[in-house]
Amino acid sequence: MAEANSRPSSGAVLAADFGSVTTRVLLLDVVDGEYRLVARGSTGTTIGYPANDVGPGLQRVLRDMSSATGRNFFRPDGGLIMPETGDRAGVDYFVVTASAGRPMRVLLVGLMPGISLFSMQQVIRGTYIESAGELHLEDGRDEQGRLNAALLSRPDVIFIAGGTEGGAQAALLTLLKPVALAVQLMDETRRPVVLYAGNSRLFETVRAQFGDLTGLLTAENVRPTMTQTRLDAALRELGRAYDVYKERQGAGFYEIGQMSSTGVQPTAATYRLAADYFARQYGDTLALDVGSSSSLVAAVLAGQSSITVNAGVGVGHSARSLLEQVGEAALAAWLPFYPEPDELLNYALNKTLRPASIPVTLREFYLEYAFVRAGLGWLLEQARPGWTGVPRDAPPPPLALIVAGGAALTATGSPAASLMLIADAVRPAGITAIKADPLGMIPAAGGLATLHPAAAVQLLDSQHLEHLGTVISLSGVPVVDQPAIRLTIKPADGDTIKTEIAGGHVLFLPLPASLSMELDLRVVGGLNIGGKRRVRCTLTGGTAGVLIDARGRPLLTGDDVPTRAQNLVRWWQEATEIVHEIPPEWLEAPPAPALPDMAALTGEEAAAEAPRRGWFGLRRRAPAAPPADEADALDDLLADLDSPAEADPAAPRRGLTGKLTTPAADDLDALRRG
Repeated sequence: MAEANSRPSSGAVLAADFGSVTTRVLLLDVVDGEYRLVARGSTGTTIGYPANDVGPGLQRVLRDMSSATGRNFFRPDGGLIMPETGDRAGVDYFVVTASAGRPMRVLLVGLMPGISLFSMQQVIRGTYIESAGELHLEDGRDEQGRLNAALLSRPDVIFIAGGTEGGAQAALLTLLKPVALAVQLMDETRRPVVLYAGNSRLFETVRAQFGDLTGLLTAENVRPTMTQTRLDAALRELGRAYDVYKERQGAGFYEIGQMSSTGVQPTAATYRLAADYFARQYGDTLALDVGSSSSLVAAVLAGQSSITVNAGVGVGHSARSLLEQVGEAALAAWLPFYPEPDELLNYALNKTLRPASIPVTLREFYLEYAFVRAGLGWLLEQARPGWTGVPRDAPPPPLALIVAGGAALTATGSPAASLMLIADAVRPAGITAIKADPLGMIPAAGGLATLHPAAAVQLLDSQHLEHLGTVISLSGVPVVDQPAIRLTIKPADGDTIKTEIAGGHVLFLPLPASLSMELDLRVVGGLNIGGKRRVRCTLTGGTAGVLIDARGRPLLTGDDVPTRAQNLVRWWQEATEIVHEIPPEWLEAPPAPALPDMAALTGEEAAAEAPRRGWFGLRRRAPAAPPADEADALDDLLADLDSPAEADPAAPRRGLTGKLTTPAADDLDALRRG
């Protein structure tokens, strides 16, 4: 990692974010006393075949930006010019964030599953992690078993915690012994980083056991008392471990990490910083990023922050995993047609192979956004246990702000479509402002925060984050097509308008960002908006405007395909003014599979025809018994296999690959002569 410039500086900043599909680079510089975006570029991430190195993609973007701005970024030897020179070549800061590549494998070592292990699990949810297993006092293993488990797990990081401050030490030492021996037995070039965040009295003991073997990071105890958790320090150190992991991973990250002012930081950490910052200004905030390989939710509710990252759920590379996690029923709830057999699986597999592909037909459009809506809804449910003070069964609290990143939510082609898609996926309550980050400003600002906090604040406060508008959401179950909200609109420079919004509908007000309006909303019946029956507010517009959602909470799309088709088409038209028709054949239920007359079958025939549940819950028939002559032939074949010496030497045999092979002619002659 390059040394940060020690002199006070307000020079140019280069920020690169490596996603699984896209590499985005921003050039930031001071304009009129504040940091502003000067140039940006993007290209496909070159982490995969044939380059297997993120460097060529970065160089390609920087060459294009150099042509556009006249700024030279490279020294003659190919390195990055740092700090910025007098002729405005190079930059003062280079920050790198990444979500591309295989997630870190982390082995957790703690005392009790419900105490220290629980706190550690909350920490690792904040970055791109793949579990490599857990070792604890109740894992049922002896010392040899724990040694084998640590060796076979092949972790990139070993995360150790346990014991309250000044509490138990001997129990944790029994776990450390086999783990230290396992690290000692590992290849020196593949030894994991060790992060210790347990009882501080054991710091020196841990340093003596692991300090000479591998990289050791320490943080304050994640569980200083039985009822208290402190996760931030461990999360920061886990970010440092991510930098080490990325550099070891290769793919060009080592060279780029050495040039960077901060090393390679996880993109997820920047979203948590952004959520914390916005929550101080607006109130309860949700920051989302839906990517190709991973997705995240950073929440600040009632002053408590949390982040949940799922490194195996995305709408591109991880579409197959998303389908398995979410389930076909959740996806079908957003489809205006009956999915054909294996249609969802085939679509997920195609997205896995071609993650950058976009929908080109109406059917693909609905499939694409069903994955986005259902996947993000599932991720929010996974995040809820980490929301302090929010019961799992209770409705989500009203949100003041939602910030969305990732092309799936921000590159829909229409601000109104993005606003509607976020409202569908998150289903907020009350009055919620919506911002989007199509440029990747959040990773840049978050990566810069530790080097230049003032610059990071200026970037987040600037106009580079797109203000889509505001969503006003009705809670409760309204009567469809009956009045649900009575609305009075007072534009800043126009006549007062009074109207009604029926239940099950949305109203879109295309209010530009430069204008504002006063709204007076009165709900009908037992419904509410953020717990209130009457709401008066003054709203400023955005690139989309104001969306008043009278569909109710929970949001129900319909119990059958015809109803769902009617609702989805109407909602999309009301929000975006995009009109399309559902083909009539989409609404035709597929024919039921023909079943045999079970009443006419008895005994073994009925058992053979009886359907069974397969792996994915689909019904399948039991294989029919072979005819008697085929069964006799099978018995003869098995007998020959049991007596290989008596088998016909000319008969085909199975080789090492399982394929049938036949002896060569010379071998047959030799066998016959022998």
